[in-house]
Amino acid sequence: MLGWGMVNKEKSKEIRVRMAPSPTGNLHIGTVRTTLFNWLFARHHQATFIMRIEDTDRDRSKPEFEQNILEGLEWLGLSWDEFYRQSERVEIHKKYLTRLLEEKKAFWCYHTVEELEVEKEEQMKNKEAPRHICDHKYTIPEGRERQIIRLAVDEKADRAISFNDLIRGPIEFEGRTIGDLSLAKDEDTPLYNFAVVVDDVEMRISHVIRGEDHINNTPKQILIAEALGAVAPQFAHLPLILGSDRSKLSKRHGATMFDEYIQAGYLPAALINFLALLGWTPEGDQEVLSVEEIISKFELEKVHKSGAIFDNKKLNWISVQHLKKLSDEELAEKLMPFIEKHFGTQDKNLILKVVPSARERLEYLDQIKEFHYFFKKPEYDSELLVWKKSDKTGAKKALEEVQKILTDLGDEWGEATLKAELDKLAQEQFGGDRGAVYWPLRVALTGEKFSPDPISIVSVLTKEEVLNRISKAIR
Repeated sequence: MLGWGMVNKEKSKEIRVRMAPSPTGNLHIGTVRTTLFNWLFARHHQATFIMRIEDTDRDRSKPEFEQNILEGLEWLGLSWDEFYRQSERVEIHKKYLTRLLEEKKAFWCYHTVEELEVEKEEQMKNKEAPRHICDHKYTIPEGRERQIIRLAVDEKADRAISFNDLIRGPIEFEGRTIGDLSLAKDEDTPLYNFAVVVDDVEMRISHVIRGEDHINNTPKQILIAEALGAVAPQFAHLPLILGSDRSKLSKRHGATMFDEYIQAGYLPAALINFLALLGWTPEGDQEVLSVEEIISKFELEKVHKSGAIFDNKKLNWISVQHLKKLSDEELAEKLMPFIEKHFGTQDKNLILKVVPSARERLEYLDQIKEFHYFFKKPEYDSELLVWKKSDKTGAKKALEEVQKILTDLGDEWGEATLKAELDKLAQEQFGGDRGAVYWPLRVALTGEKFSPDPISIVSVLTKEEVLNRISKAIR
């Protein structure tokens, strides 16, 4: 699988990172940003980037969600070097779980869900951290059923669980607040924290780069790694993506599903550029960067601690800068599927003629639908043809005079020549009011109040089409 930054195939033996999405929903913009930072870190260090689908939640995980996630990341160009599905690794998880049970580091808990809920409510009432210290660690109660497998955590040990976050610095948790951790529903059904640690150990993951909402999972995973006799990876927790009001990004702030950005027609390079700047600032504060430049500059030490604001205006500005880099031929090629979606198959020569006018106004490719007047005849109310300082008689007269000018010019209607003739018409017959001439012509050609200059539209459409549209307006 090819993607950005794959020229140098030499890999670091030390650095191995992973992205581990759960296929319980379609690809979210937050998942894309986290994937990107893992991928940039790996490519910067010429290291290994692993894709691991964490689908052990059998009720919520769906193949269609997995497909959506993988296709979205592939479309963006975030290629991976190794691929795994957690559900295909159950026997590996079982092997480690069995070992912990045999070593008495894990045990069966017999407390019911109802009992645990009562315990939690009591702890919260007493303003204590919710945790479960199980009295089944060393004895098996009679007449009760097994409920869940837990890690035996020494509740008497007065210890701190600490790690050095590569973004946030030292973070410490009090061990007594954690309790006996849930590891698995049974030998064949591992829970999230246990499966994650086993897979990270097996895959020799060196760095775990993920969202800050996982910070509270980190001490639990460190304890599980210790029980397995493994060294925990280095951790880096990314700032959350926030909306304009600084609350967690949600639908009310705009699109959160990645499909919507693909369908809108943002370029992959523009999205990578924008998402990379959500929480990271390169040296020199340069904002418009190629993917290769981002890879070369990317360092975790420059990732921010505070939340990153998702600014649609900034996204569109960056998108415009990347669209400007395309040649007319490249832009026409990328526009073609969007034009076909809205208007059916169109002549490529027409699209090439549209590109210069469209380029000045496009923020993303699907906006080409706003240039409908190039691809289909406009529809409008006749009142729209009337300039604000004129009337229907004046509008009709202007259109008839423009029709005559265009007919008399024959094939010699270059933009400069036509502009000179229309300005002359405005001066001689409409008291110098250019709007009286240009407004009805604009509406006749586009059906819109706002559009590119009508002279540029005339230069795109065929002479026959222009005259037909003016005749319709006169009628």
